[in-house]
Amino acid sequence: MLLAETLHEFCDMKTILVLTDFSTNADYVAQYALRFAQEIGANILLCNIYQVPADDDEIDRTSWPMQPYEENSNNDLGAQVAQLKSRLDTEVSGDGFKPEVNQYSVEGRLSDTVNQLAASHDLLMAVISAHSADKISEYFDADHAWDVIDNAAIPVLVIPYQVRFKPFRIIGFGTIMNYTDMNILESLVGLASYSNAEIVVTNIAPEKELGNPVKQFFTQIPGKINYHRIVYQSMIGNNAADCLREFCAHGDVDLLAMVHQKDNFFEKLFGGSITRKMAKKPNKPILIFPGSTVKETLSVF
Repeated sequence: MLLAETLHEFCDMKTILVLTDFSTNADYVAQYALRFAQEIGANILLCNIYQVPADDDEIDRTSWPMQPYEENSNNDLGAQVAQLKSRLDTEVSGDGFKPEVNQYSVEGRLSDTVNQLAASHDLLMAVISAHSADKISEYFDADHAWDVIDNAAIPVLVIPYQVRFKPFRIIGFGTIMNYTDMNILESLVGLASYSNAEIVVTNIAPEKELGNPVKQFFTQIPGKINYHRIVYQSMIGNNAADCLREFCAHGDVDLLAMVHQKDNFFEKLFGGSITRKMAKKPNKPILIFPGSTVKETLSVF
């Protein structure tokens, strides 16, 4: 189904994009996203972005539809959507919010399709699964799949293996405390307000610093953000990913928010992409904001 021909079918209401590969854990992630959508009053767009093998000579890419890839994708999506709707019909009664669940299938590059949808819809985020504690989803098995985190114009939520949704009580925010992170903190406040969650802002340094960046960052908060449940916790260590995992485990964090800063000084200081290290072995759901985010393009929860 062509993108331009189907965009009108989707609701203009804020929407959570759920990327699925029809694996067992993708079913768990769809259920997680459904509960999350109920919590924040959003709809669900369940999406399968498939790739046709480049060496498949039997496929005519100039004709449509392309069988069997498109047909299989649409059929599997339909079955998954039906399961989600059935769950809603069984569990939601009265005036309870029931998210609208739509489906979309297309061949293409992941981030290109995500960004096309983001440009036409009020997408809050894309949601993707990790198959186990040690292996990221099939979307991440190939190099092109990391393109989602690297180039998506919206936040990407990575869900660990078979994690069930529960309202957020503590949201951790790993930050280098620059001016764009203040905008992201403001966006997180909107998310935290649904469950009155505490936001724990943390930064990691290889050695003890003087504290001026911390003081400057927190001095700005009262004038820009009206939320009383923001606290700060510093961490000292040489392995930022390990520090963040410890922070999540021992701080009872329900969601970790990070900013994907490509090739910046902070990540070079710690020997590579902290985002990738965290996403490969997530112990808690991780909400990854694009590093180029400006306030005008941030998700409004």
